[in-house]
Amino acid sequence: MSFEHVLLCIRGTLAAGNNHAVSRETHNLTAGDPEGVKLARSMGDLSHKVFVSAGGPNNGAKDDELLILDVWQTPDAIQKFFSNGAVQSGGAKIFKTREPAVFMPAKGALTFNIVAPMGKPERYTAVLRAKVKSPEAAIEAFRAHQQQFINPARQRGQLSHDLYVKLDGPGKDGLIEILAVDTWFDAAGMAAHYTETMGGLMSAFAEPPATSIWTQPPGAWVEW
Repeated sequence: MSFEHVLLCIRGTLAAGNNHAVSRETHNLTAGDPEGVKLARSMGDLSHKVFVSAGGPNNGAKDDELLILDVWQTPDAIQKFFSNGAVQSGGAKIFKTREPAVFMPAKGALTFNIVAPMGKPERYTAVLRAKVKSPEAAIEAFRAHQQQFINPARQRGQLSHDLYVKLDGPGKDGLIEILAVDTWFDAAGMAAHYTETMGGLMSAFAEPPATSIWTQPPGAWVEW
């Protein structure tokens, strides 16, 4: 029996701009407040992870943005937790603008998580968000892609691949959003792999996907 969960993705522009030290302090006093963390975890927030732009050319992530990826047990708990006025106020202190979205694991997707070899501490998180006409067709396209390229991708530094479908169903345009999250330990290998292989996936998308590369921010951010 597999464990079902949902992924809360919050991406936004920081109130402090690209001053990550100030943003870290604000985050740790609000989202990282011990009582708030205790409440969130008691309601089913299993993990809380923050990311900043990894920089580099053609990166869809900007220096003044923050990405939060939280794993929750249920979507109802997310709604209940974020309806709290203090939680909303804390988010407004961290972000100038933000877009939260909830995704569920894509059923039937080929995902993997492979341990990193010793001496490879760097981490890069690649995010692809796209609209598709058929999530089933997109899942199969990603499955075929992973089956074909998982070996060379691993040799270039890929550690994991996860695929999600947005929980609230089709938008007004009738399209459904998917979210792919990959983790790597080698930035150059990651860039080369995507440059050489992404073309085979483009037909799965209804429009060009939004891609971005993220990394762990410096300093001690409260995470769990």
